[in-house]
Amino acid sequence: MNIEFNLTKALNQVRSKLLAGFSDTDREAYKHLVDWLRKTDVASGALQVGDTAPDFLLPDVHGRLHSSEQLRGEGPLVVSFYRGGWCPFCNAELRALQAVKAEFDSLKANLVVLSPETGDLPRQLKRQLNLDLTVLADVDHAVAISYGVLFRIPDETKAHYARQGYDLGRRHGSTDWMLPIPATFVVDQAGVVRGAFVEPDFTIRQEPSDILNKVRQLARSQVEDASAFDE
Repeated sequence: MNIEFNLTKALNQVRSKLLAGFSDTDREAYKHLVDWLRKTDVASGALQVGDTAPDFLLPDVHGRLHSSEQLRGEGPLVVSFYRGGWCPFCNAELRALQAVKAEFDSLKANLVVLSPETGDLPRQLKRQLNLDLTVLADVDHAVAISYGVLFRIPDETKAHYARQGYDLGRRHGSTDWMLPIPATFVVDQAGVVRGAFVEPDFTIRQEPSDILNKVRQLARSQVEDASAFDE
């Protein structure tokens, strides 16, 4: 299966369908947000390759706590931020990640997706999309802040989302309307960022095949380092 082609095709279909159903006002608001995210350079403070990834301790949909230290105990840790179950681009990305989960497992890589949503919403999303992924609740956006991928939603976009029926304040359990930039980080066992994809345009996502290639590359280098040490 060509996952790269499938995800790109899915995202393009989502974009076309979404824009076709928008009013002129909402279409302009959508374009304004994409342009605003690029012009304000909201991704400039994001973690980069070589940075140390901040540790975190977050609950999953069952209330069990997962620490980043524990998650990278046996291999690489892949951390993916998504905007919420209301976002069709995020849902397409999650389906694509689910399709290759077995490959991450075979490489002993832990893949976690971080949700800004609270309550039962992440659990509902897992059921809706039939996901076997580890979904963690980023309480109060703490991890998104530490990774440098959080931004405050401009007023024009708030009005657009309200017209679409998305009350992000309620979904996040906060009066602050904030969202993470969709981003994916590959972290090695020492906690160092080895891969970073941060794209302000939320309609563009990293292909799962590219993430897997980075994980494989990291796994190979760890084997080579171990062999050199044994010698």
